[in-house]
Amino acid sequence: MKVFVKCSHCAQEISYKTNAYTRVEFAMQEGDQKLLNCKKCDHQSTFTADEFYAKPSKFAQLIAGLVFLIGTPLAFLFVSPIFSASKGHYVIYIVGGFLLVPVFIYAVINKQDQTRVSDFNRRKLKGRTHNI
Repeated sequence: MKVFVKCSHCAQEISYKTNAYTRVEFAMQEGDQKLLNCKKCDHQSTFTADEFYAKPSKFAQLIAGLVFLIGTPLAFLFVSPIFSASKGHYVIYIVGGFLLVPVFIYAVINKQDQTRVSDFNRRKLKGRTHNI
């Protein structure tokens, strides 16, 4: 997953790839502070875990869109022989079922991406107590 932070010097967005899905996991894996280098101004800054944020993935949106755009015509391709072979009101149910598959996959991919972003952005580490 990619998380982002703004450069303190030029306000350019700096991306960082991590396996963490929440800020707590991010802090456990990467530490409370992370030293990053801005690609635009070449300024090196230290950022806390609370300064990072997640955004919806363009890759996930692209995959969801491709599944929808390719899956819908494929559903018609598989359903067209049924039209010629069947003569009844059951054809409507079959067509609807085939068309719902790409719509369902599209909705699931988008929902998972929204959940991932909101899980990361919802909780902050600031104010936590340490047991010593």
